[in-house]
Amino acid sequence: MAQFPQNPYTLVFGQPPLEFVNRMAQAERIISDFCQERPSNYINLITGIRGSGKTVFLTQVVNTIKKKDPNWIIVDLNPQRDLLESLAAKLSSQQKLRRFFEEAEINLQAFGIGIGVKGIPPINDIEEALSRMLQSLKKHRKRLLITIDEAGNSKNMRIFASAFQIFLRNDLPVFLLMTGLYKSIDQLKNAEGMTFLERAPRTVLSPLNYDLIADKYENTLHLKPDQANRLAASTKGYAFAFQVIGYFCWENKRNHKKALEEAKAYLYEFAYAKIWSELSEKDKQIIVAVSRVPSGKILLIREMLHISTNQFNPYRNRLLKSGVVYSPAPGFLAFALPWFDEYAVHSSELENTF
Repeated sequence: MAQFPQNPYTLVFGQPPLEFVNRMAQAERIISDFCQERPSNYINLITGIRGSGKTVFLTQVVNTIKKKDPNWIIVDLNPQRDLLESLAAKLSSQQKLRRFFEEAEINLQAFGIGIGVKGIPPINDIEEALSRMLQSLKKHRKRLLITIDEAGNSKNMRIFASAFQIFLRNDLPVFLLMTGLYKSIDQLKNAEGMTFLERAPRTVLSPLNYDLIADKYENTLHLKPDQANRLAASTKGYAFAFQVIGYFCWENKRNHKKALEEAKAYLYEFAYAKIWSELSEKDKQIIVAVSRVPSGKILLIREMLHISTNQFNPYRNRLLKSGVVYSPAPGFLAFALPWFDEYAVHSSELENTF
């Protein structure tokens, strides 16, 4: 069994952990689409609830693409900045690409980027500059993959997405992987001029495989199979819970009871508080009602809330898409996150006190 000098699990959102569970089936669908000679898709929107592993999944896809073909150029962009100028600056900072742009006589000095060509006037429009840079990459049989983590409906994102649509229309070799919460991605694609994102494939991260989680726990924590299986079941496949439970089990030297108590408290404070705060009052009422109907039968939940099917369905659909609940069978709801039912009841009681 592998020996780890340090805790192989992490409590930090987005930080690549030493131990994680691959979602290879979902990753391969994106990789296969992007790596075809004539790609069927150039965009993929990765969504999931907070802590579902979007950043780790994004990194997994990017690293696999890099290994498959050295002609891929990968650029990570910060959604809080001017995305078009950031893209031009990052491309021009790569020495192997700088030569291509100089050969193509692309003068970028107007943007303070530094590529200047004697006798050639600077380009003053950033979209035109990027179009010419991408044409140069196409000439040298390069493909550009842009990644944006935690995208949202900001002005910078809308400007970038509109320009990206133009690049695609001009048959330029540019691809886009974005992660974001369901609500954030939905707001962006519903913004004016963003209809092309409506047609973009969306990867909704599925729960982690219980057997793979159990294998990880068995090997890293040196547990017996039945112990590893019980811990795996406690995660409900929630990626952050997999890390948190593993972390506290390591720290507590396999004292499962103490590890689960500390893991629950940590999830409450550092994941569920934020998730709960982003829900509407009606969403919260429905979640509490789900927690109070052990069977999860929707008919009983509606009767408790005194609302009709037509009134209930929009909230149900939104909660399903957000990843808070799932439907184990038609007409039923269940919680997708460990202990979230207990958290919801406790938080609702506290809020009703004031």
